[in-house]
This record gives sequence, structure tokens and C-alpha cells, in this order.
Amino acid sequence: MTTQRLLLGAATVLTCLLLQTTVFTQLPLPGVAPDLLLVLVVAYALAEGPMSGMVTGFAAGLLADLSADHQLGRLALVYTVVGYVTGQVEDDTERSTFVPFAAVALGGAAGVLCFAAEGALLGDPRITGGAVLRSLLSSVPYDVVLTPFVVPVVALLVRRVELDLLRR
Repeated sequence: MTTQRLLLGAATVLTCLLLQTTVFTQLPLPGVAPDLLLVLVVAYALAEGPMSGMVTGFAAGLLADLSADHQLGRLALVYTVVGYVTGQVEDDTERSTFVPFAAVALGGAAGVLCFAAEGALLGDPRITGGAVLRSLLSSVPYDVVLTPFVVPVVALLVRRVELDLLRR
């Protein structure tokens, strides 16, 4: 991993974390707010593969955990797993417009279900069937709506960093 790539990842994760905590949680949307960090993790996984998805997912999740009201590490684990799994389809994203939308939808659903499973195992009283269903029915579609705004931008930024490195 190069310094430029590390700086790009840090800048995008911090930007999305700030947007997530200050803007997205304040939007008057029905249901649960979109998970911008999860969409970002999927975007990196699609652009660079499972290792990048895992590293970005762990860093984004750990930072999000620090500002959340649940046990430290829950989102870090969820985003790491989602980043790894969605990174397995990295080669298909250049050829299909459907794949990023499907990856975000499946990643979002997997994220909600993994977070709920962790909560159930840890005895979180907020985890109920209704809460999980509400999260699935609102957060996942919102995440999919964010896909064309996040995934192509991340792919472009990653390519630009790679091209800059090749020119040197």
C-alpha cells in the first residue's frame, strides 16, 4: 500500500464518517438512515479487491464504533466481513452496471443481518425482529440510491492514484 493510497483511504473514510454522523443521521427520512460508510467499503472492495475492502472496512468500522452507543468493534467486524465478501467480485465491476448495485444491496443486507446477529449474541435489547426488518426495508434501498454517487467516484480516485504511481 502506497502513501497516496493510504491518504486517499483516510480522506474518504473521514469525509464519509463526518457526512454520516452530521448530515445523514439528521435527514428526515422514514426508517433508518443510509449507511454511507458501508457503501464506501463496498466501493473500495469492488475497485481493489477483498484485501482493500477488509482494511477499509475495519478502519471505517472502528472509527464509526468510537462514535456509536454500542460495543466497540461491532461495526468494524461487520464492515470487514462485507468488504471481504464484496471484494470477491472485483473483476466484474468494469463490465457491468448491475454488479455495483447488487453488491451494495447484498452488502447492505448482510451488514444489517450481521450487526443484528452480533447484537443478539451480546444481548443488545434494541435488536428485535421489527427493528431488523425496518433496517432492511429502509437502509438497504437508501444505500442502493447512494451507489451511483459513491462507487464510480471511488473507482475514479483509485485509478487516478494508480496512474500517478505508474507515471513516476
